[in-house]
Amino acid sequence: MMNLLSDYTINQETVLLTGEYNENGKLCTRVIEGEDTFLVDMKPIDVINKTLLGLGSNFNAGRKSSREILGDIYMCPIKINCNLGIWLFPTKSYNNEFCVWFSLTHVKKTKAVGIRKTEVYLSYNHTFVINMKESKFNQRKQAAKDLRYEMTKNSQGILTFYVEPKKGLMIRESEGINRYRIRK
Repeated sequence: MMNLLSDYTINQETVLLTGEYNENGKLCTRVIEGEDTFLVDMKPIDVINKTLLGLGSNFNAGRKSSREILGDIYMCPIKINCNLGIWLFPTKSYNNEFCVWFSLTHVKKTKAVGIRKTEVYLSYNHTFVINMKESKFNQRKQAAKDLRYEMTKNSQGILTFYVEPKKGLMIRESEGINRYRIRK
């Protein structure tokens, strides 16, 4: 019997996530992390959401941010952690049990295999063959790169402003309904 983890947080070594049924017929998440692979007793979307909750966000907010930046695109990529460079992009609708979520940083190159299959070469010498045209896969990958570029650019903006020094306000607390009197 394969190792089944009850919990998982996406990290820098996470190569991909996808849905897989365990021997009891329950939808779990197949994770490839570094050179290892294992099942997590959660749906892929729940693994993503739990990871984002730990970072102060959630899946819906991540999708909303992606769409705000990239436009109303279908199957948008999602930022997991900007500082650690973790960006995921899906191969199918996130509602599809067998959607594969690839980590952008771990996709090294692709090769078309026949008409509708793509061989994806990943970090740690992994190879994953998906039922998708290479051009479609690379469009999804490019959307993730675009999102990474825009979010990184937005988070590195330098805010400069100058406040003209003024005489401060004097505020006194008093009795009654309007308890504060302000004098310049």
